[in-house]
Parts: sequence; C-alpha cells; structure tokens
Amino acid sequence: MTISNRSEINAIRDELALRQTKLFHACQLQDFRSYIELGGIPSRNKLSNSNLSFTVFDTDPIDKKHQLWDKVFGNFSDFGNNFSRPPSKSFPNPYGPIQIILNPTAFDDVSDLAISLRSAGSKNFDRENECLKTSSEFKLLYANVEIMGNATDKFYAFGNTLNERFKRTDCTSPEFNCTVPDEIVPFKHWAYIVVDNCYYGNELLINEVSKLTSKKTFLRKYGEGRAELILELSQLTKTYDCSKATLLGNPNASENLKTFISELNEFHYNRFIKYLTIGTTRA
Repeated sequence: MTISNRSEINAIRDELALRQTKLFHACQLQDFRSYIELGGIPSRNKLSNSNLSFTVFDTDPIDKKHQLWDKVFGNFSDFGNNFSRPPSKSFPNPYGPIQIILNPTAFDDVSDLAISLRSAGSKNFDRENECLKTSSEFKLLYANVEIMGNATDKFYAFGNTLNERFKRTDCTSPEFNCTVPDEIVPFKHWAYIVVDNCYYGNELLINEVSKLTSKKTFLRKYGEGRAELILELSQLTKTYDCSKATLLGNPNASENLKTFISELNEFHYNRFIKYLTIGTTRA
C-alpha cells in the first residue's frame, strides 16, 4: 500500500522541513503557461482535459496503464544540477528547463502519497507494492539517516546505497506521485523557480517565465563552460534537428558542443532534446 495515513504524511512533511529540504517539479514552457492558467501544478489528466497545451511524453501511455494519470509528480532533488556541475556527463533535466521548487507544505492536502525508489515511468512499475510504506522508511532516503547538524543533512542517497538499505537491485533516485484535491498543487506551495540558461525567441527563457509569474525566479548557476553549452544548444533547436546523429554532423554546432554530445547516451539525449524543442524553444 502507498502512504495514506495523515499522521505519516505529516511526519514526512515535517522531516523535509526539519532538514530544510524542498520538493521539485520540472516542466517545459508550454506546460508552464498552462500551469499558470490552472493555478498550480496539475496531474497529466487535468492538464490533458483542460484543452490547454502540454508536452507529450513518451511515458504517457505507461502512466495511464499504471493508473498514474491523475497523480501529481515531483522529485526530492534537482536533476538539473547534475548537468550544471562539470565534469558530469549528464544532460539537463529532460522534463524541462523550468524547475518549480515547492515547500514541504505541498504535502498538506495530499490524501495518498507514493514515494518510489526509481522512475514511475518504468514499464513494470507497481505503485501499490514497491513504494515506501512509512515515514521511518522515508528517513532512509537521506545520506545521513540521523540528523548530524550540518549541510549534509540535506543530501539524498542514490543507487547502490538505496539498494543496500532496501535490499533491492533496481533503485536509482527517489521520486513521488500523489493524489491531491482537484488534481493540482496550488501556487501557495511554490517557493521559487529556477530556469536553465536557454533561449526562447531572441531572449533568455527566464525573461519569458518572469512575465508569466510573480514568484521569485532565478537563473541556474553553472560550472565552467556549461552555461554556454545549453545556451548554444537551445539556440540551435530553434532552426535545426538537434538529435545526436544530426547535431554531430551540423557545421553550425561548435566543436565543444559536439564533443560533449558525442559522449552522451543517444536514446536519453534524443528524448531530452525532443521535449526541449517541442515544449520550449519552438513553443
């Protein structure tokens, strides 16, 4: 069973607050516009029934099959940070360059909470049987299970550490999906927004996002060379097919960008660039 006991959900919310950790949800620009219209982060079901624009994901049929279509999704960490820190070989968050950061109060109205140790988009994902059952198990997601009184209290465990703790072999990174009233997490739980260093039209994407919301909006911070890579890539997507094979043969792409892209997993990179192109740079 997933977590539906109010006291257990409150305990998870309080643990997040005690450790001063947030919740995260990434989206594309066209989805963000629809979020603004709807008043918060919606389920895919609410979004698709709203007659507003949204980015179609490859995992949508799986979410419907696994009865996740009416749930709101989020993460416990900011996947966009992986790309921003060289020499990481990660690419930016595939679900979007706009990262909405939520306060732990986002769990206040949740009636059913599923915290999984891998993506719910996996083909054999089982929401009822493989998600965490208690707030005590939730504490095991942190690198420091016991609070140490320093910055490391905020760090999460991943992969092999989670496999060892939960006696599994398929753990990657924790995420959540939940049942909320009207299938939406409203603006009041939004803390601030972080935007990747992308172009939209002839301006930075952050300028467009700032026009749409009164929430505090920040440009993501990058390590050496990474801001230039994502900026160039977003510029190229406005005109060119930037799938891996095509981009590597594009004379308009810099050698630095080609070198970086050449080392990325083709399937996952192509999915990322498809979503970015249709959801943001050409939206």
